[in-house]
Amino acid sequence: MTQNSTVLSGIQLDQFIDRLEVEHQEHGDDHVLGLLRAQPLKAASLESIDRLHVLWVNAGDADASRAVLADDGQALIEATPEEARNELKVNLLIYQLRLCNYLKDEQGLLQALDALQQLSNEALAFDIEQYRRYRIFDDLQHTTLDVALKAIEVRHTLALINPGRHALRAWDDADQHRRRARVLAAHERDEEAREAALAAITALRTAGEGQDVDGNDWLWLGDALIEIVPLRLAMFEQPVVQLIAELSLPQRREWEVRLARLAARSLKAQGDLPGALKICEVATLELDSSGGDNFVEFHLPWLLENGQIDDAGQRAFMEIYGVRSQMWPGTAYWVHDRLLDAEDQSPWWPLCVMRACDDQKVLERFVSGLPWRDESTPSMGPLLDALHAARDDLEQLDNVFAQALEEARRRAPNHPWINRLLAVRERQAGRIDANTELTMLREAVSAGNMQDHRSAYSLFSAHASVFGIVDALRQPLPTMAGGMNYYSFACNIDDLVEVEVEKLSSEEADQAWSLLREVQKLAYERGQARMEQCFATGRGHRYDACAHMYSMLCNNLAINYRCYNDQRMYEQALELHARGIAASPFAEHYHGTLQNRIELGDDAGIAEAAEQLWHFAADYGYSRHDPEEYLFEVSRALYRLDREREILIWLERVLKWQEEQGVADKDLEISQLFARIKVATYLSYNLPEAASSLWLRYAPYVNEGDIASLLGCSGDVLKGLGRKEEAIAYYQRSILRSDPDNAIDQSNNEIFSQSIAELQAVEKPAGKAWWQIWK
Repeated sequence: MTQNSTVLSGIQLDQFIDRLEVEHQEHGDDHVLGLLRAQPLKAASLESIDRLHVLWVNAGDADASRAVLADDGQALIEATPEEARNELKVNLLIYQLRLCNYLKDEQGLLQALDALQQLSNEALAFDIEQYRRYRIFDDLQHTTLDVALKAIEVRHTLALINPGRHALRAWDDADQHRRRARVLAAHERDEEAREAALAAITALRTAGEGQDVDGNDWLWLGDALIEIVPLRLAMFEQPVVQLIAELSLPQRREWEVRLARLAARSLKAQGDLPGALKICEVATLELDSSGGDNFVEFHLPWLLENGQIDDAGQRAFMEIYGVRSQMWPGTAYWVHDRLLDAEDQSPWWPLCVMRACDDQKVLERFVSGLPWRDESTPSMGPLLDALHAARDDLEQLDNVFAQALEEARRRAPNHPWINRLLAVRERQAGRIDANTELTMLREAVSAGNMQDHRSAYSLFSAHASVFGIVDALRQPLPTMAGGMNYYSFACNIDDLVEVEVEKLSSEEADQAWSLLREVQKLAYERGQARMEQCFATGRGHRYDACAHMYSMLCNNLAINYRCYNDQRMYEQALELHARGIAASPFAEHYHGTLQNRIELGDDAGIAEAAEQLWHFAADYGYSRHDPEEYLFEVSRALYRLDREREILIWLERVLKWQEEQGVADKDLEISQLFARIKVATYLSYNLPEAASSLWLRYAPYVNEGDIASLLGCSGDVLKGLGRKEEAIAYYQRSILRSDPDNAIDQSNNEIFSQSIAELQAVEKPAGKAWWQIWK
C-alpha cells in the first residue's frame, strides 16, 4: 500500500528516477523497490516509460516493469495524435522485446514479434529503417529457434515496407535466408540450413534489373554460408569473377585473395585441412595497409590443429609484432592455450608475450583476448599469473615482460628475437648504451635473418645514435621481406632524420636530406618491384598484395621523382600516379598529376588534371585541397588553349571556395590576389566585361598593397582592356616600387618598359596597301 497518494509524473518523475538510479548503485534492490512502491508513478513520455520500466526490472520487479509498458504505454498512445501513434507503438514493442529477452520470456517475445509484424500492415508514415537495424533483432537470433526465426521474419518485413530500399529487395531477401541458414545450422537443423543457404544464393543470382548487387554482396554471402554449403563454392566465385573482369590487376588480385579465403574455408569444412592450409599461401596475403586483414583468425587455429606448433607460434608472434594494438584478440587466446600446455616448449609463445609488452595499449589489447579467470582459479605459473594480473593493472607491464623473458630464455636461451626485443627495450630504459644496442641488434638481425621494417628501423636508429645520421643514411639499404616493409621503412626514417638534422650544420643537413631522398627512392622502387611481381603472379610475401599500400607507395615515389634531388622525372611520376589511381585512387594522385603537368608545361594536360582533381575532391574529400594554389596555372593553360570561357567556371569555383572558407577580399594573400589579377588579364582580350568586373573588385586591394608584381600585372589587365593611359600609370608605379636587388623585379621592369613604349608609340597614318599602288 502506498504511503503517498501524490502521483509523480513529468519532470518530477524524471528527477525521481535520476535519484533512484544513483541510489540503486549505492544501496541495492530492496532500498530502490521500497522507494518505487512508496507512491504512484506515471510515465507520460516515451523516454520516461523507457527509464522507469528499466529501473523496475533492474530492481527486481518484472511485473511492475511490464505494467509500465502496458498501462503507461497505452495511456501515452491514447494521448498522442493519430498520425504519430504507429511510431510510438513500434517503440513500445521494441521495449517489450528487450524486456522479454532479458527475462527469457519466450511467449512474450513471440507475442511482441507478432504484434510488430501486424503493425507493419498499417500505414507507417515515418522512417522505419532505424528500427530494422536495432540490435535487439540480432540478439534474438541467439535465443530459441522459434523466436530467432520469427525475429528474422519481422526484420525482413520491416525492410520490405521501406520504400527507400526498393533497389535492395534482392539483398534483403538474401539476408533473410542467410540469417535463417545460420540459425538453423546453430540448432543442428542441417538440411533446412542448406536449403535456406541455397535460397539466399538464388535471391542474389536472380536479382532483377535495377537491384543493387555487387561483388561485395557475394563475398558477404559466401563469408556467412560457406561452412553450411561448402560444396557450392563455385556459386559464390563465378559471379565475383564476372564482376571483377574489368578491374585493374592489383584490384583483381585482391578479389582473388578474398576468393581464396572462401576456398580454404570450403576445404576445411569438407575435412581437407592440408588442402586448406595450402591455399593459405594466397589466402593470408595482407589486404589492409595497416596490416589488420590477413586471415589470421582461421590460419592460426588451423596450423595448431594440423600440429604445426612452431609455425603457429611464429604466425602469432608476427601478428602481435606487426599489428600491435590492432591485433586479432583471438591471438592472445591461443597464446594462453599453448602456454598452458606443458608439452609445448616452442619459444614463440613467451616471445608473443614479450612483444605484447611493447607498451600499455598493446598489452591492453592482448589481455582483452585472454580467457576469463576466476579469482579461485589455481596458479597457472608465474607468466600466466602475471598476465592475468595485468588485466586489472597495466602498470605490471614490466613484470609481465620479465616473466616472459625468463620463460623464453628457458626454452631457447639464444633465440635471436629475444635479443632483438631486449636490445630496444633496454636502450629505451637507459640500461644499455647505444653501442651495446647496436651490437645486439646487428647480431640478432643477422642470426634471425630479420627482414621486417621495424627491425631495419631499429638498426638504422641505433647506427645513427652511434655514428651519426649521415653515416646511417650511407649504409646499404637492408633487404626486406615485402613491399609494405620497404614502404614503412622509407616513411619512418623521415621522422628520425627530421629530428637528427637539427644537430647538424646547414651544409651537413642539406647532405642528410639529399641522402634521405636517395634511400627513400631506392626503398620505394624495391617495394614497387616486389608488389608488382606479386600482382603479376598472384604469389608473393604476405605484405605484397595490398592495392592501397601499392597506391600509397606509387604516390610517394612519384613525389620523390618530381620534387627531390633535381631529378625532374615528370613523365615517370605521371606513370606512377596513373598506376596508383588504377590500384586505389585517392586525391593526392590527382594533385600530383596536376603538378607534373604544370612542370611539363602541358596545357591540355593541366586543364584535364585540374578538372579531375576538382571533381574527385568534391566527391571524396581532400583535406589539403586548395584550388587557390593552382588557379593561376589552370587559367593560363586555358588561355593558351583559346578556352577562355572555361576560365569563368574556375573563377566561379574559386570565388565560391573563398566564400565558404570565410575569407574576405581584404584578407587575401598576395599570391591569391596575384592569381585573380592574372585571371583578369587572360579574360581581358576576349571577355572584357568579365575582366573589368574582376579588376574593379580587386583594384582597391592592389592599390592599397602597392606591390610591384601586383601593379605590373594590373597594367597588363588594363592594357588588354585598351585603357592605355591607366596601363602606363600602373607599369610606371610597378617600376618605381621594384626592388633593385631582386632579379625577377628587374626582369619584369624590362618587360613593363617595352609595354610602355608600345602604348606610347604614335600610330602611323593610314596608307595604301601595296596592291593599291598601281591604281
